[in-house]
Amino acid sequence: MNITDFKTGLAQFIGTMYYHKLSLFPVLATDGVKYFCEKASAFWLFDDMSAVTLDKAKNEEFIVAAATSKDNECDVVYDDGNENKIYEQHYDYTDLPEGEWKFYISNYPTQKVIMLPSEY
Repeated sequence: MNITDFKTGLAQFIGTMYYHKLSLFPVLATDGVKYFCEKASAFWLFDDMSAVTLDKAKNEEFIVAAATSKDNECDVVYDDGNENKIYEQHYDYTDLPEGEWKFYISNYPTQKVIMLPSEY
């Protein structure tokens, strides 16, 4: 995957046209998150964010997930948007493209949505 093309593709998402159900979790994805998962083969990351949203961060209305990937390892840190850490997960191996990838999660009881910051 060409990382420059990937980042250029992600930059086109401002808002969303549709919400997508990408897993069995009752959490939706925006167009940009769907693109990210498809192009980076990162549906596992969507599942991870969904599980944390429904369990570890279930009392938070807004969550920021930051995935940092380097040397085939990945750390995903979740906070409340004010840099108060909620949870952290380390992966010894990943094929996620190197870099820092940030997502916003709207965690309201009626609808849970994972989005790119540019779609907020």
